[in-house]
Formats: sequence, C-alpha cells, structure tokens
Amino acid sequence: MGFRLRYVTIVLALASAAIPAWADSSAIAPSLIEPHQTAHQMFLEQAKARGLEPARAPHPATVELAPYAAADLTAEVFGYYPYWSTTAPADLRLDLLSTIAYFSLEIDGQGYVTATHGWPDGDLIDEAHAAGVRVVLCVTNFSPSQQTTLLGSATNRARAIANIVDEVVDGGGDGVNIDFELLPVSQKANFVTFMNELGAALETAIPGSHFSAATPAVDWAGSYDYDKLAAATDLLFIMGYDYHYKGGDPGPVSPLYSAGPWGLSIEDTLDDYELYIAPYSLADVVLGLPLYGYDWPATSAAVPGTKRGNGIARILSTIEGWIGTSPYGPRLFDGNARSPYLTFQKPGDGWHQLWYEDGASMAERFAYAQTRGTAGIGFWALGYTGTDDDVWDEVEDAYFIPGDDDDDDDGGPGRICGSSDLWY
Repeated sequence: MGFRLRYVTIVLALASAAIPAWADSSAIAPSLIEPHQTAHQMFLEQAKARGLEPARAPHPATVELAPYAAADLTAEVFGYYPYWSTTAPADLRLDLLSTIAYFSLEIDGQGYVTATHGWPDGDLIDEAHAAGVRVVLCVTNFSPSQQTTLLGSATNRARAIANIVDEVVDGGGDGVNIDFELLPVSQKANFVTFMNELGAALETAIPGSHFSAATPAVDWAGSYDYDKLAAATDLLFIMGYDYHYKGGDPGPVSPLYSAGPWGLSIEDTLDDYELYIAPYSLADVVLGLPLYGYDWPATSAAVPGTKRGNGIARILSTIEGWIGTSPYGPRLFDGNARSPYLTFQKPGDGWHQLWYEDGASMAERFAYAQTRGTAGIGFWALGYTGTDDDVWDEVEDAYFIPGDDDDDDDGGPGRICGSSDLWY
C-alpha cells in the first residue's frame, strides 16, 4: 500500500477522534493540517513582493536549437530558471543541462495570461539553443479556486491553451512545463483532460516539442493522476523538496531516507510514484532537488528540532558562504536523512537550525535516482549555487559523457553558475 493510502487511512481515523492526534505532529506532515505555500509559490510571491524584475527586456529567440545536448548526458538534467535570476545565460552550466524551464508565465481561471515576467527571454533561449539545450515555458497557477474555474470549463481551457501555445511559438521556445500546485481533488480528471488537450495543441504547433508537468513529492489529496499524466506528457518533474517547509519544525528539506526521526522521504516518494504511475515507470519522472534550504529559529540545537518561528529560505550560495564562519560554525551531517545542516546562535536571537543539500549530499541523491531508474534529475533553481561548482561537478561525474577534448572539470572559461543575492 502506498503512503498516500496509508496516510489517508490515518487521517480518516483521526478525524473521528475528539482531539486530532496529529495537530502537533510534524512526523506525519504539516500539510495534512492545512494547505501551505509551496516552494515555487513562495519564491514567486517573494519576488513579486520585492518588486524584482527580469534582468533583460523580452524579445523572441533568433537562434535555432542545435543538436540535442543530451547526446553528451546519460539522463535528463532539468532546471528551472526564475525570471528574477541575476545569473547571465552564458554563466549557466549549459554543458550539463538538457532542459531549462523559464519560470514563469502566470495564467488565471479564465485562461488569460496575467503576467509574462520577461518571457520571451531571447538572450537565454539563444544561448541555450546554441549549446543544444531546450528552453520551455513554465506556466503557473497556484490558486485552487482559479484552477477549478479554468479546468472545469471547456471554453476556459481552450482559451488558456491557445494563449500558452501562442506565447511559446511567438517566443521561439521549445515546449511547456505546467506547474499547477495545490490542485483540488475535484479537478483531478479535468486536469488530465487539460493536459491531453494542451499536449495535442502543442505538438501540432511545434512538432517534437517538450511537454512536462511539476508534480508533488507527496500528493496528500490524491489530486494528481500519475499514470494518466505520464501518458499525456514527456515527463513528470517531482518536486522532491519541502518535506520540512518554512512553517513546520526544522528538519531536512529533501531527506533521502525515512530513517530515525524523519517521517517521509525521497525514498517514499519514489515508492509511491512507482506504484501509482503503472503501467508507466520511474523512467517517466525526473527527481527534482533543492538548491536552497531553510533557516529556522529553533528552541535549541537538538535534532529533531522545534521551531520558534517560521523558517527563511536561503539559497545554496549564501549557505556555503556561511559554513565555518562565526556564528554559523561547521557543516554538520544527519546520517538518517543523509542531509547537511548547521546549528548556531545569533546574538540576541537564540538558536537557529539551517537544513539544506550540497554537492556531497546531492551525489547520493543522483546515485539513488540512477538506482531507481528515473529519467534523470532536476533543480529548483538555476543560479542558486553561486560560483561554487560542487553540485555541478557531481552532475558531471554522474551524468556527463566526456568527449576526447574534455580535459577540464569546470566546463571551461565562464562556465560557472553565477551568483544571486536575492535570498539571504
């Protein structure tokens, strides 16, 4: 029995109790208590609240897609590129990517585009195309009520599909990634219908185009029909993060295993997908991993911890710069989750726990994804590693097929991921 069914059984049993036994428990999952803001939604809302704008003016692509970069990769390597990124396209590790999803174009319940956020980024698309890397448009909607309005109406679906396809074609993109999170279970079938309709329209407009969907690490409500979505798309991008989220207690953001005190993990997620995606397989999913962590005010350094307040997202480049300095201290490691963390005291602010993943822990996740037979791996988000190439060195070791002239480890001059100071 998959953990979706196990935990539905638990929730139904608890619902009949006088006092919800899981009201204080993070071991089952905070998201069972109430829907919470997802990582993609959180970063998007913070960027908009700060008034962050794209670094470049939008213009269509002019460079055709060169022979597919994945010829030099043993698997899909997928990365989201947020519109607010300060990382120049030339500074991305394009030699180690197969697909970039430009994040994002927002669409409403009527099917109208409400924000393009700098799409089309012709500079990004041209640079990627020259390297043989696809650039697809990520289309987002994080409102359950708007999703109901959109997906439940054939007219609204048709309007949305026409608008999405037009944006991709006019911009010179290579496909679409749909990111509809917090989907109501009432829209499960309608979402599949929408994906089938959009996939057909996209293929007609751009033969051979890429089509994918972001799907949750844990589908608590059973809203995402994995097998039917796999049939409708080229791949599902599993958002394998936020197992511990900013509103919950401190803990690993992307735990590999459910050992020790930790409830759910990547291992559970892939088990669940393997069960519910049949007759398809894990070869139809990409394991998404976080290039960020959360810094929680905590009651102590004890693990597992208890929060004093909500966590703050920290991108990996910021975290790496803190390690070994005062007051942050050395990198610690949790052998159960296979995740690094920091514990430290800020003057006048008490204890903090900061959980994240880095190159060394990512290498274990890449190896596990290979063992489980996934289509590859992916990241939220490109630009968050700064000038530290540890993660990309591990990608290279795991997935790159070196050519005869590949005599360096850093991809050549300028082939590093640029820094970003948008999250501290």
